[in-house]
Amino acid sequence: MPPQRHRLAAPPEAVDDDPPISSVMTQHIVAITPDCPLYTGLNLLAAHAVRHLPVVEGSRCLGVVLETDIVRGVAVGGPALLGSLVRPIPRVPADGRRSTAARAVLEGDVEAVLVTDGDRLVGIVTTTDLVRSLAAADADR
Repeated sequence: MPPQRHRLAAPPEAVDDDPPISSVMTQHIVAITPDCPLYTGLNLLAAHAVRHLPVVEGSRCLGVVLETDIVRGVAVGGPALLGSLVRPIPRVPADGRRSTAARAVLEGDVEAVLVTDGDRLVGIVTTTDLVRSLAAADADR
């Protein structure tokens, strides 16, 4: 009987095609607290050119507020505080891969996922980050 060969879950080159989340995520996070006024959130979005604001209370991240929700709130005279606009958002571990974030975005039907190390928020991966990473990988080939 010939010796059995071990099958790999993926060929070795596939690991290189799926970089760690740390190389894809945005580490500079602009976050707010639930008691942040709507217009302050709008100013933060504009000043930092971001579309998602994680909402933190103490060391805990409650979710995110999206640019579209803030703009809609300003346009129609929505709630005065951003805490009422918080959306839950998937979380992925900091030691995950790009595919982990992409799967979470797809399965959660969201534009971004939070990257956590235990309970600590360490980054955010947006659909733009994923596309940028894929385009860079394709350019390197």
